[in-house]
Amino acid sequence: MMTHFWPEGQPVDVEADGLWTPLHITWDGERHPVQAILDRWRVDEDWWRGRVWREYFRLITRTGLLVEVFHDLAAGDWYVQRVYD
Repeated sequence: MMTHFWPEGQPVDVEADGLWTPLHITWDGERHPVQAILDRWRVDEDWWRGRVWREYFRLITRTGLLVEVFHDLAAGDWYVQRVYD
C-alpha cells in the first residue's frame, strides 16, 4: 500500500460532533462524509520546545478515502496528514 504523507499536514475543513469526532471533511473542494473512524489517538509532546498537541483520526470516507487527519488542539485547525492509496 502506498501513502502520501505531509509532515505538517494539508489544511482541511472538518465538520465534527460535540466530541470533536469528524463527520465530514472537505478537502481540495470535495466533501467526504465519514463512514467509519478506524483509530483515534492523541499526541502531546515537546511542551518544553514548542508544544505539539494534536488528536489524530484514521478514517474511511463514503467516497473511498482512507486518510489520517489531525486536529491541532492548541490552534483549533484541522489537517490531512496521510492519504492511503
